[in-house]
Amino acid sequence: KQKTAYEIASGDWSSDVCSSDLFPSHDTRAKEYFIKRKITKESAIKFKLGYSETQDMICIPVHNSDGLCVGFVGRSIEGKEFKNTPKLPKSKVLFNLNRVKTASRVYVVESSFDAIRLDQVGFPAVATLGANVSSKQIDLLQRYFSDIIIIADNDEAGGNMKEKIVERLDGNVTVINLDKQYKDIGDMDDKSIKELEYQFDKSIVSMLN
Repeated sequence: KQKTAYEIASGDWSSDVCSSDLFPSHDTRAKEYFIKRKITKESAIKFKLGYSETQDMICIPVHNSDGLCVGFVGRSIEGKEFKNTPKLPKSKVLFNLNRVKTASRVYVVESSFDAIRLDQVGFPAVATLGANVSSKQIDLLQRYFSDIIIIADNDEAGGNMKEKIVERLDGNVTVINLDKQYKDIGDMDDKSIKELEYQFDKSIVSMLN
């Protein structure tokens, strides 16, 4: 039997990573986690999120710019542990680029879940999958977008990511600084996230005046 792209990308992960049934009745832990992270069922289906019962991890498929699944990022339900599938080319891709590459404006965040939260309120977003943004990822931003908005995490690593992108892309980049009460997009409710667009528009007006 020929393997699917998902099965090839999943490497040594258990086969339940590739389950097409994203909300099976026994995956109560996964559903509770999505609710906690404010991820809707519609988003779980759109982004093909899964749950590895063996590893007790939420599994996020990662695609290249052409939409080919190149691997998975796993996020533990308990604690904050991450596990990537073998040979995931994390530094060579941007999460969700395949879906938003024709957008006129893009929001850049670190976490795939943060990109999903932005998508839920209608903001086209990509994630660098960590603060250590690579030159290849910056090249992808430059290739596909002329209007780039960075929303970095409120920590030292997020600041470094922001500075590296701004240094390379300069005039094409606008930075939105989160209020100090938030560590990242994941801490915010939908209303607060939507207000970021207003903050962005205000910053543009101030630059023009």
